[in-house]
Order: sequence, then structure tokens, then C-alpha cells
Amino acid sequence: MARAGAGDRAVASRALAELCEIYWVPLYAWLRRAGRTHDDGLDLVQSFCADLLERGGLLGADAERGRFRAYLLGALRHFVANEDRRERAQKRGGDRVAWSLDAVDAVDEGIAANQRTPDEEFERRWAQALLDRAASRLRDEYAARGRTDLVLALEPALLGDASAESQAALAARLGTSEGAIKVALHRMRGRLRELIREEVLHTVDDPSRVDDEIRSLMTAFAGSALAARRAL
Repeated sequence: MARAGAGDRAVASRALAELCEIYWVPLYAWLRRAGRTHDDGLDLVQSFCADLLERGGLLGADAERGRFRAYLLGALRHFVANEDRRERAQKRGGDRVAWSLDAVDAVDEGIAANQRTPDEEFERRWAQALLDRAASRLRDEYAARGRTDLVLALEPALLGDASAESQAALAARLGTSEGAIKVALHRMRGRLRELIREEVLHTVDDPSRVDDEIRSLMTAFAGSALAARRAL
């Protein structure tokens, strides 16, 4: 958040674009849970992020408001209220955020399968996006060391996938011992926690708030896989 609210407009805009690319799904999920249609939700979240970028970042944000996600959700509420007063069919020009829409179907299915409030849906999707980002960085680190096979094999167990292979099965498949698998998982969990802390650090204005933010995100994962909550 410090970079997204930096005095250098170009730096702030680049940082905000990166954060929007990572965390647009929670915004879309909030809109869908709040009753917006699939198309309306996509249009609103695209327009909202474009509007932030056109204004050059978070230069007007109050640092005392703390968490980036709290600011972002508040800004979305304000934006939607304004958009409800004008014709939303008009398409915005200028900067637009490019992203994959692979996650949209999962959000839409999830909306129908649970009774979370819009804010609860936002918090849950925010926590998931943060975890996904950290896991992606972990995969990249192992790939750089030529160990893509190891990280892909262990990732289901690392993230608490119910279909994950047992350590014995993993050891047999990878041609190693159960002890080696246990050590590798322990190291991956430790590194994943470090990466999660780094990701959270980008979304708070004060490093001392990282632990509080992680506790909030753990709460958002209530009822999800135990390993995923432990990773946070």
C-alpha cells in the first residue's frame, strides 16, 4: 500500500495496477454477492480499477485507514454508489486492467453454494487471492531451481487438498523416502509463510499491522482446508 500511495504518480500507478490485477476477484465476488449480475459485476470492477488508475493511485487515501483491502472495498462502495446515478452502459477509455477471467466461473458457482454476506465473500476471496499469489511465487522459486516436479507434486498436500496423495505415495512416485518428503513439505510451509507475510506487507501501511492482518485473513478461511489456514 505504501507504493500504491507513493508521491511519485508513475510508481503509484504501477503499484496499484499490480494490486488490482492480483485482487480484482474479491471485488468481483463482493459485487456478485451484493446482487450484481455476471456481466454487470465484470463491467463495474473493470471500470472501478480503470478509474483508480486514471486518478494515479491512492494519493488521496488516508494513511490512518490502514489496510489496503479496507480502503479498496470502501472505494468500491463509493464508486458503485456514484455509478448507480449515471448511465453505466457508457464504456470507459484510457487505462484498463488486463486479467484472466478463469476465476470468474468459480466465483459464480461459489455465490450459489454459500450464504456469505458480500463483505464475508470479499474477505474470503481476498484471503484466497493472497494465498494463491504466495503459492505462485513459491512455484516460481522451485522452478528456478529446477524442482518444478517436486513443488507440483507436494502442492496439494501443502495447501490441504483433500485429494492429496499420502506422503508414502508421494515418496514412491518421486523415488525418495517419506522422511525426505516430510522435510521438503516442512521447508515449503516455512517458505510459503514467509511469502504470505511479504504479500500482506504490500497491503498494509504499517509493518506492525501484518500479524493482525494475517489473523483477520485466517478468520476469513474458517471452514476451509486446515493446511490453507495454517499456511496463513
